[in-house]
Amino acid sequence: MASVTTGGVTTTGTILTNTDQPFLQVGVARTIVTDTTSVNVALSPTCRFISITPTGGNHCHFQIGVGVQTASTSTHYIHTGERLFLAVPADAQIAAIKGSGTSTLHITELS
Repeated sequence: MASVTTGGVTTTGTILTNTDQPFLQVGVARTIVTDTTSVNVALSPTCRFISITPTGGNHCHFQIGVGVQTASTSTHYIHTGERLFLAVPADAQIAAIKGSGTSTLHITELS
């Protein structure tokens, strides 16, 4: 058995060993074009994992949580071309703000 904890809730299950079935499937694609003010988007209510990557040659900052989020230059940092896979709580929202210049944060929901 394996367990994953997101948002203080632990889910226990069996790790997939069948290579014919993917562990995570691609869900909704979202983007945030970063600016000098924080931009917030809601994820699908049942989304538990995301992949994020910024493009455009500039890093950005992001914040993930339940309810409307506000990113600032002191929140989490991701450099252009970097990709992160993150667990998110149910009903998550993500906000982003530009770092050194405008970029686009690409968000892929995984289920």
